[in-house]
Amino acid sequence: MVIEDETLMYRNVVWHTYEIHYSDFDKAIDDFDDKLVAAGLTINGPLFYALHNPPLEEIMLIDMFIPVEQNDVSPQTNLRFQSYYYIDQMLMTRVTGDVEKETEASYEKLFRFIIQNDMQIVSPIYHILRGDDELQWVDLKVKAILEEGENKRLEEEFMEKYINQADGD
Repeated sequence: MVIEDETLMYRNVVWHTYEIHYSDFDKAIDDFDDKLVAAGLTINGPLFYALHNPPLEEIMLIDMFIPVEQNDVSPQTNLRFQSYYYIDQMLMTRVTGDVEKETEASYEKLFRFIIQNDMQIVSPIYHILRGDDELQWVDLKVKAILEEGENKRLEEEFMEKYINQADGD
């Protein structure tokens, strides 16, 4: 199921950009955590990241974010800081179970919804990591708007290619 009119909204967010092979994702999370500890920051919300490139690519360009209690961060931390992080009018679907495997199916749900509703993606795909020791899930969110034209056609070709590749697996 795809839910409309979702929001991504946090205060006092720190973030860092990574360009990594998808197999090194856990190393990026560890590095980000090390930066948070070294900066003496107190976590105040879920870890989330923005995937800037198409999900088919092996190299990921991501911004990794987390809300903190502090209202500023020293420049020596190698972390960026925003007092507010807000995106509205997003689409959302939830990934449960085998998150690694089910994420691809959830991308497909989002892409099909976007195509069927003549929309165009205008943000990265956000992955909000949620859960506890017993149950973990990921909320996928993306901002998409109604739009026509050449960019829309190219985006539809990409999403159809992704869906067709996923169907072939």
